[in-house]
Amino acid sequence: MRRLEALVARKRFRRRSLRALRGSAGAAAAFGALLKVKVVGTLAGKAAIAVLVGLGFAWPALVIGVIGVVGLVLAVVSLFSGEGGPHGFDTGCTCDCADKEKRAERLKALIAQRRAWLSAPSGPAPSVRWDARGRRDLVGSQRKRGR
Repeated sequence: MRRLEALVARKRFRRRSLRALRGSAGAAAAFGALLKVKVVGTLAGKAAIAVLVGLGFAWPALVIGVIGVVGLVLAVVSLFSGEGGPHGFDTGCTCDCADKEKRAERLKALIAQRRAWLSAPSGPAPSVRWDARGRRDLVGSQRKRGR
């Protein structure tokens, strides 16, 4: 019986020492990489990230489980926070509907201008970059032009 218990104790010791060695090697490699890459400015931050990576190498199933739980919680929170994109759960019009209506009206005016020009072409063809009145819309434009 003692021999079997000794075998189990040795196996347990080997498993723990290999886990510690794997975690230490992962932490050392992560710390070495973080020293070269300027991800975190402080040495304590780099050490904290290296310890987390080392824990990931020591207990990968635990880290995968924690990442899965955190991901699930963030997914549920994002569904109910209203930042889930254009198809959220809220039924009210949270977007700027007035801007969409203005764009739709401008598009209809541009189409009418193009059709009028096609029926009686005179001068250069109207451009999409020009507004329906035939001049550049500089008042509503917020974009800078770079050369």
